[in-house]
Amino acid sequence: MEQSTTKAPVAVVGHGGTLTAQLLRRLQPHPVVELTPCQAALAEGRYRAVVVENFEPHTPGALSVCAAARWELSRRTQVTVVGLDDPEGRRFAAAGGGSVYAYSDGKPQADLTAKNVRLWGERLEFEALTHRELLRVRVNAGQEPRLYDHLAALAGALALGVSLADAAARLGGN
Repeated sequence: MEQSTTKAPVAVVGHGGTLTAQLLRRLQPHPVVELTPCQAALAEGRYRAVVVENFEPHTPGALSVCAAARWELSRRTQVTVVGLDDPEGRRFAAAGGGSVYAYSDGKPQADLTAKNVRLWGERLEFEALTHRELLRVRVNAGQEPRLYDHLAALAGALALGVSLADAAARLGGN
């Protein structure tokens, strides 16, 4: 039996145990499930949103396993969150298959764009720019500053209707 999207979880497709999924759990109220690309291909049911981590380099001209999972799951979700800095994310967004919420480190056509990114002491800072708002975001940089994990989680929350101010406050731990 197929579950309704009103009770459906948010899916994060990647390698499992990811920072994106951890952050997304803090930013929005829905359950988050983590799927490897193989699990995503075999999964049944619907998802409230699908966020695909595709941060690692892959063979040019070939479709990565994360991108293949994105195409498969996009038919079973309300919104697919994609990074426009990834060629596969741009291809997916341009194809117009369903509702897409795009994020980027600098591309103004994205729904969420990071501007003026910098490391400041032990903090990662950037300006989060949407089509209606601009807000400075400050997060703990940790051992590895992971801008794309933070952007993907923030974009996922915004795509689900969380306000930028609320999501940024939760992201920064304030």
